[in-house]
Amino acid sequence: MSDDNSDSNRGLVKFNAWWLAAAILVLAVIAALVLVLTFGGRDNPEGGTSPSGAPSTPSAQPGEDESTPPETGGVCDLPSGSDIPTVGPDAEWVNRMGLLTPTSSEYAASSPDDSLWGCFAPSPAGALFAATSFMAGLQESTDADAFRAFVEDAAVDNNGRAPFIEENGSLARSPEPGRTAQISGFRFDSVEPEEVVIRVGMSQSAGSETVTAYVSFTLVWDSERDTWLVDVERITLRPTLDPLAGYTDWSASQ
Repeated sequence: MSDDNSDSNRGLVKFNAWWLAAAILVLAVIAALVLVLTFGGRDNPEGGTSPSGAPSTPSAQPGEDESTPPETGGVCDLPSGSDIPTVGPDAEWVNRMGLLTPTSSEYAASSPDDSLWGCFAPSPAGALFAATSFMAGLQESTDADAFRAFVEDAAVDNNGRAPFIEENGSLARSPEPGRTAQISGFRFDSVEPEEVVIRVGMSQSAGSETVTAYVSFTLVWDSERDTWLVDVERITLRPTLDPLAGYTDWSASQ
């Protein structure tokens, strides 16, 4: 992993360790959101201004002549596609340890080998469900062993995976009762045949205030396992404050 990545991950650990001590909310995916809810708005955690949230054009949109992940009939037998969702896919919403998360048998299925990480459709929509499922899986990893097992199953096996587990696994705990965040939208930043970059928007309310932020994911198609895996070496796990303007709305309240 590069020095920049290492510095970013160290900052993530220090940031969330502070919230562990404060006993507000202790999982990295939600911690920054709760910070804002409790003490009011702040600048972008990285020290810059928050992005405008204006929509961007994905770097590539697969067409009929471009290669795409394999068609249905693979290990998990989920339909493929190249269309980038312009509306929130139909889903059932489940509260997974304080995070309302979408599920759909059309885009996701249990892995045939009963692994912790399921199968996701070879399509941009399948990658979207993989990203939100990764967030939920981290949320449900209530101890370091569970965190390690989940990330080893759901993430690309590269030089960034072991440091990610080492630096963040000890932060896994149960969320504070009564606090619920939800997926509230998405934005595709890049769509390639076997790699997709997605921003997943989140929101959380406290009293009359609602805070919104996003987490960015890079997902890589694994042809052997017939599913999307998360590249944690390129993940922005700490939520970035953003009004989510230009995002496609997608939430349990729709």
